[in-house]
Amino acid sequence: MAFTKITIIFFSFITIMVVSTKAVVYEVGDSQGWIVGNIDYSQWASTKKFHVNDILVFNYNNKYHNVMQVSKQQYVSCTITNPIATFNTGKDSITLQAYGDYYYVCGIPGHCQIGQKFHINIVGTSSQASASFVASPLSFMAMKSYYHPKIQKKIQVVKRSKYL
Repeated sequence: MAFTKITIIFFSFITIMVVSTKAVVYEVGDSQGWIVGNIDYSQWASTKKFHVNDILVFNYNNKYHNVMQVSKQQYVSCTITNPIATFNTGKDSITLQAYGDYYYVCGIPGHCQIGQKFHINIVGTSSQASASFVASPLSFMAMKSYYHPKIQKKIQVVKRSKYL
């Protein structure tokens, strides 16, 4: 009996870890990359559903472009005075680590104004539904998720049953 419970716990834990670490990699602008031109980045972003742990890859010529994460106000006005983060390697990978709204622009003068910008909303882990489905039959454990505003991340609290 104890062996069975331990086996169930072990395989459930492994399954949850494997499922919850799966991430999707998005190449911004798809094959065209991060450029000024005929790409509607807002349209591109609207066709995707972004989750925690997904990765944005920006491919561009760093002589002519960069990537800046900015506030909503800076995004709307295209007036970049104090970016949250700046990337300029030409091949930047950004892991989406927390829930919420994120705003990206090119900081080269004029580029934001002509559309080299987009907004995304992070909704959860890529396989959140699968992970919770796997965990739900485990009646001896109760899992609850809470959003922690100070660290801007969702945390999981596991409570063990008295039957373990």
